[in-house]
Amino acid sequence: MPFPVPLNHFYLTVDSETFAAIEGSEFLRSEFAAFERRTTVRTDKTYTGIYFYGTRTYFEFFDVANSGGFKLGDSGIAFGVEVPDATKTLQTRLGALAPRLVTRQYKDVQVPWFYMLNLVGESQNSVITSWVMEYHPQFLLDWNPSNDGNQGILRNSTLSRYKSVLNKVPSNPLLDDIVGLTIAADREMITNLTRICERLGYRSHVRGDTVELHGPDLTLHLIPESPSARGIKQIEFRVRRKPKGQAEFHFGNRSLLKFQSEQQALWTF
Repeated sequence: MPFPVPLNHFYLTVDSETFAAIEGSEFLRSEFAAFERRTTVRTDKTYTGIYFYGTRTYFEFFDVANSGGFKLGDSGIAFGVEVPDATKTLQTRLGALAPRLVTRQYKDVQVPWFYMLNLVGESQNSVITSWVMEYHPQFLLDWNPSNDGNQGILRNSTLSRYKSVLNKVPSNPLLDDIVGLTIAADREMITNLTRICERLGYRSHVRGDTVELHGPDLTLHLIPESPSARGIKQIEFRVRRKPKGQAEFHFGNRSLLKFQSEQQALWTF
């Protein structure tokens, strides 16, 4: 690949109990990461989720009861490129449809947000949707414009702007970035996602029933789907330190965030 294709963000649809426990956690909001509940208004859709921002990557959760049609476990993986016109280069490389411009409402105006190149998982029954996104060079000039020096299309510049407009953020958050995802999907989706990621420059290894995809600062573990395992099942984080006094945090009966060391945390669902 002429340029890296790392992770931009992911989303996961969870049950209402888990969603409420995550949203209501004082630890997550005040110590773990910059947080917001956000309603995004685009020209093609409107949706509400809760968001946690790292340095270069972020993630969002949807409540299955208010998700606009998502099923429990439905997940999305957005890769991000930081080279101008990279999505056009990938379109040619992958034989994909042309990237489309996605806009986002700011005040009463829709401003250019990012170019979206769809990859796999566009059917109604797909547990995983995947795409590559490239921020529009005008976005940070139009959306909450600031003299903070953050311009261009870099992931960390965009996340810095997102965090700068929040009322309250941790002064020294634990979260640095997402470095791994374990995803349960059917055989067809695993095959398709493996093929796509290999063409994006990821190295693949098969270990029993698991396919490991190693990319820039990200490892994807693809495992077989089952009645109790669907979509993103575990997130691996690079963290700056362990919290004092407690290493495990439960969110309802189905979710556990555990700090493995001073540098690593795992969040399971």
